[in-house]
Amino acid sequence: MYTQGINSGFSAVVSTCCLLFMPYFLFGQKDTTVFNEVIIRGNHLKIEEHTSLNQKQIEQLAPNDLGSLLQYINGITIKSYGGIGGMKTLSHRGLGGEHSQLMIDGLPMSDPQNGQTNLANIQLNNVEEVALNQQNSGQLVPISGLVKGSAVQIKTFDQQFSPHKLSIRSSLTLGSFGQKEGFLGLKKGGKRNFVSLAGGYRSYDGDYPYELKFGNETKKVHRRNNALDEYNISLGAGVKWRKRKTSHQLKFSGKRIAIDQELPGAVILYNNMAQETLKTENTNLGFNYSLFNQTLAVKAFAQYAHRFTHYNDPTYLNSAGYLDNQYTTNSFSGGFHLRYKWNNFTFHAGNDFTYDALKSTRNLGEPSRETNISMLKTRYQAKYFSIEASAFNQTFIDQNKIQEHRKNYNKVHPQLALYTSDELFKQLQFFIWYKPSSRAPSFNELYYSQLGNTSLTPEESSQINWGTRYVKSFKRVELSIQGNIFKNLVSNKIIALPTQNLFVWSIQNIGKVDIVGGDLHLNVNIALNKDWALQLQTGASYQQALDISDENGPTYRDQIAYTPALTGNAIARVRYKKIGLNFSSLYIGERYSLNENIPGNRLDPYLIFDLSANYSLKIRSKQQLKLQAGIKNLGNVSYNFIKYYVMPERNYFIKLSYEFN
Repeated sequence: MYTQGINSGFSAVVSTCCLLFMPYFLFGQKDTTVFNEVIIRGNHLKIEEHTSLNQKQIEQLAPNDLGSLLQYINGITIKSYGGIGGMKTLSHRGLGGEHSQLMIDGLPMSDPQNGQTNLANIQLNNVEEVALNQQNSGQLVPISGLVKGSAVQIKTFDQQFSPHKLSIRSSLTLGSFGQKEGFLGLKKGGKRNFVSLAGGYRSYDGDYPYELKFGNETKKVHRRNNALDEYNISLGAGVKWRKRKTSHQLKFSGKRIAIDQELPGAVILYNNMAQETLKTENTNLGFNYSLFNQTLAVKAFAQYAHRFTHYNDPTYLNSAGYLDNQYTTNSFSGGFHLRYKWNNFTFHAGNDFTYDALKSTRNLGEPSRETNISMLKTRYQAKYFSIEASAFNQTFIDQNKIQEHRKNYNKVHPQLALYTSDELFKQLQFFIWYKPSSRAPSFNELYYSQLGNTSLTPEESSQINWGTRYVKSFKRVELSIQGNIFKNLVSNKIIALPTQNLFVWSIQNIGKVDIVGGDLHLNVNIALNKDWALQLQTGASYQQALDISDENGPTYRDQIAYTPALTGNAIARVRYKKIGLNFSSLYIGERYSLNENIPGNRLDPYLIFDLSANYSLKIRSKQQLKLQAGIKNLGNVSYNFIKYYVMPERNYFIKLSYEFN
């Protein structure tokens, strides 16, 4: 199942597309991704630039977590350090995960200690939609989600108004290697108010087999110290009211997640004796307020987040004979986003403020950070095009009283975008945008013992994107095609690479990275008749992310670590009445474990397939029972995205779901 020797260029693209498309001549088709939100306003076709997956599409893919799901969106690379519970971080178009903002129910999520969120900790039983936005021109989202390179938005079951007075969602999943998951969600209310409660539990033994090669021999070994236990609970409430011609909306959310897991570490020198553990506890409380009328719209939010991390290594070779580190982060954030319409102009203004403080048992001191992001934006809608100009001001103030460190950073970023309208080309849109932004170094990068560097400056990125979309509906066919060509430039690039395990890293600053690439998406929905439907989504992405820091350095114009040049995915579904057959494939091209592109650092490309079937049974008018079973890694491929962090081979799952509306 491995594809050997694929580097770049036309032959690689052709090979990948052939491999990705081949299964669909046998298995039918399913579009599990909706790439465009189409809104008709007068004679203008407005296509928001985002990729979204709804609840049904997420269920068909049956991902273990958010990281497993996002790898099916073109342009995104998920750095995965293992199966269930293994850390997963995001890279979009060669930019690190710190350049992407995660937002859950309109609240921005971040981790100032590590700089990016572990996507393996976000489960999807409670999720109704996941969307990736790159250049958002209309939605009222937090300013921190607009200034960054991209934003991942999540909508959950317990935070949405519903036309039903009572909604129930529950599921039970059993899988290979001791996987057990249970979820229950309740929501009471209706279109004007709701109260919700949801919770889930997950456990996993994680003792999956993998192949270990040494010399000319291959040995089957089992993963050890890889168990996980997790529970999560969330509360929600919301109310809507209307006064004169203005609508108001207020929401409250409270979420808590606790994870107790073992860390198996890297497979180095055939060592299966790791005993490290990691406990995390995250609590979030948040409010959202919205106001809408014909000309004015306002959204405001406030949030408190508490994060606790406890890392233990009972066999660490130091004078004490062990490591026991604890970290506590408290964060307060709030902001607003205002939109005002006047004739053909739309004006936006907003501001986000965040205060983060970290305490630990390590000698990091007591670092804190104040972050402020403000925005002014104007959009003009003409007959044949629309043009948008923005200015963002990013301010970071870092301070550590114990280490007597204080550093201020302030920069203004202009952003521009141009879109054609449906008056110029029917069902066809062209667009171009320019987007610079900054990301601050994490507390670990600044202060971590023997690795931290308080002289680090924020990483700067700039993006230019040229793209086009075509949307067409025939009698029984819906077709959408989207293509992009992009160029990104990163200065003061900071890279974190794992060493001993997922908690011990090496920090590198490689200066400048030049990124050039493109992606192509194709979606087809075919309704043959009332009983049969075929759907297909496929795409490929190519990127060169080259280190251009030092012309005389050994890594000059080499691909940066763990950034594959070529990736591709395809998802298909055939539906007959209440029965569905789902097929998905994922291709990850060759990459290098270090910035020096030598044979010893090269990692093989891989192609994996998943297959599942589902059956839906309607019980009375408001109840539905769903049964789904599937095989992941159908070809039993032995692979790893990160060197020495092996992934599971063929595994199975069965899921029973119940819904009441």
